[in-house]
Amino acid sequence: TILPDNVKTVHVDTFINNIDITKEVGVKDKYEVYRPNLEVDLRDAIVSRVFLDGNLKVADKDSADAVLEGRITEYRKDPLRYQNEVVQEYRISIVCGIKLVNQKDSKVLFEEENVTGDTTYFTTGTLQKTETSALNDAMSDLSRRIINKIVENW
Repeated sequence: TILPDNVKTVHVDTFINNIDITKEVGVKDKYEVYRPNLEVDLRDAIVSRVFLDGNLKVADKDSADAVLEGRITEYRKDPLRYQNEVVQEYRISIVCGIKLVNQKDSKVLFEEENVTGDTTYFTTGTLQKTETSALNDAMSDLSRRIINKIVENW
């Protein structure tokens, strides 16, 4: 673990959603998407992952040893497979920057940009999923990666 021995509890702040919903869509970013309340759902997924992992305990901000802060910078929905010019499969990616700050001295314990969680889903057939279900899978993947980076530096 990369965490100091005195860090046993963490508070997960609601991430800031930095996705710009007002910018004009160009060719490069035509698959960027804005999703209301993504930051709240992501916080819930990270808190669930902290419980599942078991290395840290969740605490309120005043009593936590460390605070996890973050910014959502991208939510992308990229087409992967077409049939008769209709998209059959998409990849959803959520990209964020994270920072773990020690509450006692405000020292940054861990910081990383462009942490990505993703998943693919089919829009038709036996493996069909809704975008919401796929988004939940992408948030689970992202929260797993965040906690693994913090706890195991992996």
